[in-house]
Amino acid sequence: MVSGAKGDGHAAPGLVDVVVPVFNEVEGLAAFHERVRAVPLPLRLIFVDNASTDGSLAVLDDLAARFADVIVIRHAQNEGYGASLRDGIAAATAPVVAILDADCEYPPEALPTLYAALEHAPVVYASRFLGGGARRMPLAKRLGNQLVTGLFNVVFRQHHTDLYTGCKLLRREALRGITLERDGYEQVLELAVKLARRGIAVRDVAIEFEPRRTGQSKMQHVSETAKYVWLLAHYALSRAS
Repeated sequence: MVSGAKGDGHAAPGLVDVVVPVFNEVEGLAAFHERVRAVPLPLRLIFVDNASTDGSLAVLDDLAARFADVIVIRHAQNEGYGASLRDGIAAATAPVVAILDADCEYPPEALPTLYAALEHAPVVYASRFLGGGARRMPLAKRLGNQLVTGLFNVVFRQHHTDLYTGCKLLRREALRGITLERDGYEQVLELAVKLARRGIAVRDVAIEFEPRRTGQSKMQHVSETAKYVWLLAHYALSRAS
């Protein structure tokens, strides 16, 4: 449940609304915000705090109090990565919606390149594999991504290189008619399936992957990969959107 938001909710949106899910990222939030502010695009940040317990919310509230282009949505309890993205997307009003993790593994400086690629496709995925940085990923994470991405491409006749990516840009019209229901990390697969079933083109763009320097990854890669494979089979056998 969303318990409230801070920031000027009536401030004019930027060209891109950047949805940032947050759970216990206090060590890196200030640096993340500084890097995003330096990006030469008109951006509005929509942070969704998923009931952090480490002081992240205090940092976010301070940013919202000082910057009109920062909005904070609070979850009273941990509702999951997918639920955070769903609430952030619902609050977005700009022509382009970006999804970006707060740990800087996907460099904010890549946003202009990803934005430019929207001229060629309505959805852009940041690919760590095209950028060559995937070799710096933990082995279980890399192999799980390759397995699920490969299976997804076969089943849905797509050409993804990095299905697990936590950095995407979508034109607003690409989201029209899509209802996201999954609360956890599996929403990554749900979104990809629904885009594919609507024939919406996705363009992969290389980024330089930077392993996180603060905090810890929240995803349990082995169990999540098993869940993704099961869900992929479910979607493959289901006609539901």
